[in-house]
Amino acid sequence: MRKLQSWLESTLPCALCHAPADHRRDSILCSHCVALLPWYDSPRCPQCALPNASGALCGICLQHAPAFDHTWTAFRYAYPLDRLLHQFKYHQQLSLGHLLANRLFDRLPTLPALAQPDVMIAMPMHPNRVKERGFNHALELAKQAHHHWQVTLEMEGCTRIVDTPAQAGMDMKTRTRSLRSAFATNAQWHGKHVMVVDDVMTTGASMHAVAKVLKRAGATRVTALVLARTLKS
Repeated sequence: MRKLQSWLESTLPCALCHAPADHRRDSILCSHCVALLPWYDSPRCPQCALPNASGALCGICLQHAPAFDHTWTAFRYAYPLDRLLHQFKYHQQLSLGHLLANRLFDRLPTLPALAQPDVMIAMPMHPNRVKERGFNHALELAKQAHHHWQVTLEMEGCTRIVDTPAQAGMDMKTRTRSLRSAFATNAQWHGKHVMVVDDVMTTGASMHAVAKVLKRAGATRVTALVLARTLKS
């Protein structure tokens, strides 16, 4: 069975353009589409990960700091990453999530000493959404990070207790209002540095809401780990 699965994977075309995939490097993308991945290499605010010229804290974070303290990300949310994430999240193509997570680890093979978390959690998803989609995409990414960095993964450290409407198209203020009291935790986080894993940070409202809950429960630091950051046009 494993040999058959390996053979099938080795014959699949590129998930984006359907050309022959580069199976020596990625089992599901061709070398051309790998080169198109939108790496995020420009200086950015270390807290919210929006670009700026100096790489220092941006004015928004200095005046209205989010509850999370740092953001690690490898990609801009742009083509073709947006298509890959859509297939991963809504068409249950888990191999795409694994591929993108491994690309993030290529850029961040080890965490800096000061960035080492005590524990990590996945961005919580409401049970209704999990049932509808079949899995929590953020949890799949967190499992990859757990295996790569050997950081403890707390599977139920935080829960989403309100099934909020889809956030797409909402501005920061609207998202923040819709997320009030959306998350809860019964765990003790006193003195902990917690890493929260998600696929995309758009406005940071969800990460801010989770970080507030964790810090109220005693966490001293919250780091966001996301595959991609949506940048302002």
